[in-house]
Amino acid sequence: MNHIVVITGSSRGIGFATAAEFIKNGDRVAIFCRHQPHGQKARELLARLAPNENLLGTYGDVRRRGDVKRVVARCLKHFGRIDILINNAGVAVYKPIEKTSEREWDRVLDTNLKGTFLFAREVVPVMKKQKRGIIINISSALGVEGEANFSAYCASKFGVVGLTQVLADETKGSGIKVYAVLPGAVNTRLNWDLGLGMDPSELLSPEYLAKRIFEVAGAEAESGKLFEVYS
Repeated sequence: MNHIVVITGSSRGIGFATAAEFIKNGDRVAIFCRHQPHGQKARELLARLAPNENLLGTYGDVRRRGDVKRVVARCLKHFGRIDILINNAGVAVYKPIEKTSEREWDRVLDTNLKGTFLFAREVVPVMKKQKRGIIINISSALGVEGEANFSAYCASKFGVVGLTQVLADETKGSGIKVYAVLPGAVNTRLNWDLGLGMDPSELLSPEYLAKRIFEVAGAEAESGKLFEVYS
């Protein structure tokens, strides 16, 4: 059966590559991003891989409850169900904690953690009604081991791991599986914008990680499992 997949933060990087991977495998995908011009460009590129009816472009802010509710409702109206939710939208700040502003802290926590919470809260009742569904939360290697200058990012990604485990526990017996994917550093704009000067040859490619995420969706592993992807 082809799946209906909703992917947040999917106009570029990991999210875009993951959308392409599912589309290439015959699934129908709703991409979601904050900036409509970026989303339209991503949709144009993805439309080369699939029939137009297999792709839905949606826009909004993962931090806003109203936007999340609206997008989920639109996906249900367009596709009729949601089989897989991939919470991928994320931002990062690389600064010592004493130089991290409250505004920066809130932006990272609200995007990475609150956004995951809002989408999961909206989609879990849908999946319970369907008696099936998969939620994949994109955390990070820094979601299980802290590193200097990543206070907000690590806090958010540790939170995503904890939220994944809570959701798995709460949805036992419902037909829903909840997983977290914990990648190492990935060759994306998010990484380069931090100015870390890493060697691109040592980074995971978004396309490689997308294949691993696709595999997780079909793994039928125990709910709550953490999938580390470091190489």
